[in-house]
Amino acid sequence: MLNLPRPFAGLLLAALSSAALSTASAAGILGTRDSFYNSPFCRQYSCSEPYRNGQNWIYNLNTGDRAFIRRENDDAQGRIELMAIFIDEDAFYAETDRATFANLQRTAIGYAAFTGRIEPCYGATSERLLSSYPAPNARSILCVRDGGQTAIALLADLTYTNYSAPAPARAATTTNNAALKLLDWSFTSCRSNRGVTAYLPLGEGAACTLRVNTVPNGRRLISASFEYELEYYVGGATAKLRLPGRDTYAVGGGGNVKLAQQGGSFSFTLPLNVRARADRRYVRVGAIGTLVFDDGTSKKVYEPLDIR
Repeated sequence: MLNLPRPFAGLLLAALSSAALSTASAAGILGTRDSFYNSPFCRQYSCSEPYRNGQNWIYNLNTGDRAFIRRENDDAQGRIELMAIFIDEDAFYAETDRATFANLQRTAIGYAAFTGRIEPCYGATSERLLSSYPAPNARSILCVRDGGQTAIALLADLTYTNYSAPAPARAATTTNNAALKLLDWSFTSCRSNRGVTAYLPLGEGAACTLRVNTVPNGRRLISASFEYELEYYVGGATAKLRLPGRDTYAVGGGGNVKLAQQGGSFSFTLPLNVRARADRRYVRVGAIGTLVFDDGTSKKVYEPLDIR
């Protein structure tokens, strides 16, 4: 029987108690009802029949590690809230661990978003955030240790999966049934008292343009919202601070975000201002955008912007 690390279990409850999951449309099975046992990961690592404890499914792997799947309830068809590998302390082989977790990411979100060192997780006494919003259906990648095991996990993005629930049946308004596609997105410029820059000036209000290129396939954007997180240095590492509130755009007006559209290209002007602090050096602001379209689907983008 696998004893789950208590801090990790507590983190799960705190992270997942605020909202219920709905079906995700992103690549990978995180946030979906799909079978993990029949996934490419389990075929590659010869997953054992699972040990089940309520919402948790635990699989022994041929590496000696364990895969951990948490669903929204104790139903085998419940949506997947979290996917992790548990590594025994007496079997720390960094290359193998990185390869195993990279393959778990490919099954969870469609590709390996985090390929950095996981050695700092070994022996860590507190939760470590490895990546924020690595994919539309993933909120974070993190690790935590307790006792003789280290867990490296992907948490589902609750906002994305809520907005990505299938829309109610409706009469077709277009003969084009192809899905909406996101192509790419980036900040193009910021305008402030310093002129036009490719970064956000610290301590000055700026209007920064985030361009999102899509293939809309007949869909119309009806609203967008943007939340933010700040990165700053703590010692030799970076930490992140999620900011309260959000900026919004709505097709009927009323929001504080301006939109210029050319075909499938959306240019959002975001009002940004990061105040200087003597005790903290901010290095980046991350914009977390959710775009909602008239067929009920939504798309999430995450883009960092340097602060100077």
